[in-house]
Formats: sequence, C-alpha cells, structure tokens
Amino acid sequence: MLIFSFSLGQPVRATGASFSIFPQGGTFTTGSTFEISVFVNTGGSNVNAIQVDLKFDPDKLQVITPTKGISVIGKWIFPPSFSNTKGIINLQGGFLQEGINTSEGLVTVIVFEAISPGRTEIRFLDSSQVLVGEKEGINILTSVNRGIYDIIPAPSKGPRIFSETHPDQNSWYKNNNPTFSWERIEGAEGFSYKLDDDPLGEPDNTIDTPTNFISFEEVEDGILYFHLKAKKEKIWGGTSHYKVMIDSSPPLKFQPYLEPLTLTPGNYLLVYFETTDLLSGIDHYKARLADLSDPQDVVFSAWARQESPFRLSKDRKGIFEFQVRAFDEAGNFQEGKIQIKIVNPLLILASGGIQIKGMFFPWWQVYFLAGMILLLTAFFIFSLIKRKRESLRIRLYKEIKEAEKEIEDVKEAEEKLRRLRIMEEQAGKEWRRLKERLEEETE
Repeated sequence: MLIFSFSLGQPVRATGASFSIFPQGGTFTTGSTFEISVFVNTGGSNVNAIQVDLKFDPDKLQVITPTKGISVIGKWIFPPSFSNTKGIINLQGGFLQEGINTSEGLVTVIVFEAISPGRTEIRFLDSSQVLVGEKEGINILTSVNRGIYDIIPAPSKGPRIFSETHPDQNSWYKNNNPTFSWERIEGAEGFSYKLDDDPLGEPDNTIDTPTNFISFEEVEDGILYFHLKAKKEKIWGGTSHYKVMIDSSPPLKFQPYLEPLTLTPGNYLLVYFETTDLLSGIDHYKARLADLSDPQDVVFSAWARQESPFRLSKDRKGIFEFQVRAFDEAGNFQEGKIQIKIVNPLLILASGGIQIKGMFFPWWQVYFLAGMILLLTAFFIFSLIKRKRESLRIRLYKEIKEAEKEIEDVKEAEEKLRRLRIMEEQAGKEWRRLKERLEEETE
C-alpha cells in the first residue's frame, strides 16, 4: 500500500475520486507514436498522494516515455517506471503542504509506439489509489475508465524492407550483425539508408548504395531502426522504416540459494533463484541436477523448464549440484549453480551455507557464530589465566612476606644469641677476675 504523508490544512472529506485516460480511443498505424493523458479528479477532497498503475499489451504497444511535459504531481515518491516486457507502467506521486483539490489534474502524458496491428486497450490496475489523510492514507478512488485503440498496418512510403537475420520486427535477437534487403525498384539510381534509434529518422539525400542489400557488424544493443529511401529520376521517394531489437548480452550473474533463517518443513529442500536482464527481460529458466557423489560416474538429469523454487528431496544422500540457466527474450542465457551435500535429512551442507533440522544458516552467519564462540572462548581462557596469575601473585606475595618475617625472626634470634655470647664472655671474664682476687687474698 502506498503511504505518503503531508500536513493537511483542513479536515479530510473522503468522497469519491476518479482516474481517466484521454483520448479513450483512436486509430494509429504501426510504427507511429501517439500520446495519452492521465487525469485525476479528487472529488472535492484534498488529496495527499496518488498511485497510477496501468496495464497495456506489450505485443502491440511499447512505451517511449512514461512522463512528458507538465504534471500536477508535486514530487515523485519513486521515479516513474515501466516494463515493455510485462506491459506495466507505475507512477507514484505526492502533493506538498495541504495537498491538491482538482477536477481535472493532469498526472502525466505517456508516449506509446504502435508496433503490431490489432485492437488493444490501456487500463488501470486495481492497485491504483488516490489517498487522503496525513497518517491514515484513505483510498477514495471509486471509478476509472480505459482506452481502446486500433492499430492498423502503415502504408509503405518507400521500398519494402526485409531482414534475414531479424525477420520479426517485434522479437528480440542476440545477433548484433543485422542484414537488410529491399525490393528492387525499376529505374532507381540508388538508395540512401541510415541506422539509428529514432523511429522516424530520415536518411540524407546522398546515394549510399546502388544495390538492394546492406549488412552491419557489431551494432550496439537496443531498439534500432533502419531507414531507407530510393532516388528515381533525380527525385527522392518516401522513407521506409524497419525496426530491429538486439540484445547480445546475457542476463545478470546470479547464484541459486537456500532461503536463510527459514524453516523448511517436509523432506525436501527449497532452492531459490532469480535474476534480471537489463534489456529484453527474462523469458524463462531451465534447470538440471548433477549427482556428484561418484566423481567417476557423474549423473546429469535433462534440462527442463523450472520455476523458482526447485524442490530437492532430502532422502537422496550424496553430493549434488543444482544448475539453472536464465534465458532472456533474445535467447542469451546466464548460468548459476549451487553445490549441496546431503549428509542426512537433518544436516545439509551447501555452497551457500548449512541447514540443520530444516533451518538454513548462510556461511557468513556460521562464520560469525564460530568467530563469536572463539572470541568468547579466548576471553574466558584469558580471564582464567588472568585470575590464575593474580592468585599466584597473591600467594607468592604472601610467601615472600612470610619468608621475610622468618628471616627477620632469624636475624633477631641471631642478635639475641650474639648478645648472650657477649654476656657469657663478660661473665667469664668477671668470674676469672673474681677467682684471681680470691686466690690473691688467700695467699
């Protein structure tokens, strides 16, 4: 749902709004361009945002530009987009300040090219919206119309042009070496031609070739137009146009994957794949499964059309490689692959990650978790070593203090012993002196 918030200057009146296409009909020739205008009627309400989603037949019409000229849109929420492969145009815009109140506001002018004969229509999709309200975003769209147009073959103004390399003007080709030929014109002096991206381009008034054949090499990818006119009796005739659509580049590179952090119930794996093509668009995918369990006897299944996701049974133990090719409208393809090792239904190893009990984890998450475990383990070991060292330091400190005290005690004892010895010597000397005095007195 589109939500675009702006402040409102007055209360919201949720009355009916409408989208309309003008003109609603017309007849156009193949190769010509025409314009349609898209209008909005807000039904008396102040509108804050609109979403216009249009559908057209890409086999009969192609968008040249989705926006031309002025518009009541104050700001495009997303850049206007379109797909000439899917036949969809998407416009999302908002209005500043109090919004817009209009009975005939021009949203956009779209330029189409008519590419093949037949009746075709341009209509609004159900996802189109007209929103009011600063926060609630109420959709007040109640009515839309549609345009119906007739495409008729264009009368040839110049020589009829053919191409052996690009025979269908509405198909994409990967061959970027187009060749062109044209009907012979009796009495023609020569022909002037030009190859460019302008649908209505004109060659100059210079004879480029007297023959009715020309080839080009390695032209650029895209939608190109070959323009041709003949000179007869010194007068240049009308110009013929021939469209070629060339896409020589493969789709963008991609890799199949298992959906991360999703629980896959059942006894199968879901392998997803998707890519885009910048020019002609993706046409289809083809896939096959290679059993690599025995390198000497690799078994391949046949290529078959496949939509995403691919289901692989978990009961098939072994090593497998899922290969998928994305083909664009021109036939170019890009291949992606993923290798899967089924150890048992509860443990799956893939080139993109690991699946345990149906829960898939990408390798980066596994590596991140392993790194966190290693980091926590290292922190725990470091803390343990630190505590051990601190405990050892404290114990050694205590033992050193105790040893120092014992040394002090020994020193004190030695000092006491030294004093006792001195006292003993003094007592001995005194005794000998007394003894000598007694002996003298006795004599």
